[in-house]
Amino acid sequence: MWDVAIVGSGPAGASCAAFCAAAGLRTLLLERAHFPREKVCGDCLNPTCWPVLERLGVAGEVRAVPHGKLSTVEFIGVDGRSVAAPLPSGANAEIAIRRSVLDHILLRRARSLGAEVREGETLLSVRREKQWEITTTHSQVSAAILVGADGRNSTVARLCNLMPRKGRDRVALQTHIPLQQDFGDRVVLQLLREGYSGQAPVGDGLLNLCLVSRPNDLSKIKSWAEQKFAIPCDHPWRTIAPLARAALPASQPGLLLVGDAARVVEPFTGEGIYYALRSGELAAAAIVARNDQQYGRAHERLYAGRLWINALARAAVEHPRLTSNLLRFLPNERRLLRLLTTKVVRP
Repeated sequence: MWDVAIVGSGPAGASCAAFCAAAGLRTLLLERAHFPREKVCGDCLNPTCWPVLERLGVAGEVRAVPHGKLSTVEFIGVDGRSVAAPLPSGANAEIAIRRSVLDHILLRRARSLGAEVREGETLLSVRREKQWEITTTHSQVSAAILVGADGRNSTVARLCNLMPRKGRDRVALQTHIPLQQDFGDRVVLQLLREGYSGQAPVGDGLLNLCLVSRPNDLSKIKSWAEQKFAIPCDHPWRTIAPLARAALPASQPGLLLVGDAARVVEPFTGEGIYYALRSGELAAAAIVARNDQQYGRAHERLYAGRLWINALARAAVEHPRLTSNLLRFLPNERRLLRLLTTKVVRP
């Protein structure tokens, strides 16, 4: 009988497991993949993440592994016009780090604090009686609390009949390619007629390249990237969809959803990893306090005052040509971008 069973060991699940185990709870972490593994992600770690990583005891390890240190965010419109804004500097600067590296660090930390980690186990069913009865491809376990940390297409939410119907949405492609010599220490957010592209150096001479478009435009935006970055046609890409989904209740009796399983934010803002880490920490605090409602309230506060940024970013990428034209005629567009950037990268 486990105090808490967590499904999914990305930043949200690993964070929750680490804090639960550190508090002395019998913690089980179930993961269908085998780590290290890559994940579709922009790989950017906002400065807002550092306090959580410090509390997890892994900030030093994250700083020590290969990564790209980012000093500038550059926004490029459809017409090629660019606007740049500085990012925070110093020990708590914004960095880009491969998810295979970051997630493996977090998973090892959860294990070192006492969580039992079972990799290569796919969730098959959940049923709640006096406690949760959980069946995977390899085992059957019981737990007092169940945490869904398994992403935007959460199996936990689906098995609990919480997942909303999928609507038409954008598709993301992501890969790592050799870093261009003159790319610099910047993260690029580039609007295109077919969608948008995110680019950031992640260390070890690699560039994270993300493409997002509607399904019908996917081949066009991929061709653009192959031409611009000299990518072979047979180069492997990772993909994920949908990129947007209705928010789900973060807390129900005995069930908590963390990270993208609860609310999916616009990837253009680069806040996903922060929300994952912090929601995992807040869920652990509520589990330790044996107060499900505490997490629901804390989760609402986590996003309060910030969702308008997400809505603005979504509108920008869904209408790239209109956004590019607006930026051309807005007064003080550099000051506006600086203000929005500050809102994203500071707690």
